Amino acid sequence: MNIESIKAILIESSIYHSEENILGNISVIGYEKKFKWSWIATQLNTFIVVTHFGDKEIDESLMEKHLYESFKFSKQNYKGWPRGFQSGLGVISILISNNISDKAKDYCKKLKSGKKWAGFSIPVVYDSKTKEIFQFEKNPSWGRIYYPHFTQLINNLK
Repeated sequence: MNIESIKAILIESSIYHSEENILGNISVIGYEKKFKWSWIATQLNTFIVVTHFGDKEIDESLMEKHLYESFKFSKQNYKGWPRGFQSGLGVISILISNNISDKAKDYCKKLKSGKKWAGFSIPVVYDSKTKEIFQFEKNPSWGRIYYPHFTQLINNLK
């Protein structure tokens, strides 16, 4: 998993993408809008924000900064029904590095990113050295209907 392979997967999956600058690094951002009756007739706007940090250590603090900036970018570029009116916003924040702290891994597994109004922040880290991905281990109660879709989007990027 790297920026170029993710870009290719987004193109192959017909997911709109762009390149932006998040926290001083080039990031690939995918955007998908879906409506499903099984989601209690809601529209879900999902942003996938992928940033490669090289050798920089990814810790809990960097995770929180990346989530904040990713969610801020997503809110500014959100196109759809007003959030909360049968519409939600999902932001999958993926940080890539070969230097990831145990706390950052735990942050992703435990989904410590918190709740947002009609929105979700999903932290993910990918260890480019060991080729391991760390993401939520179980679906939370809040927004449970969307998490299988988030899992599928993350797994399709591998």
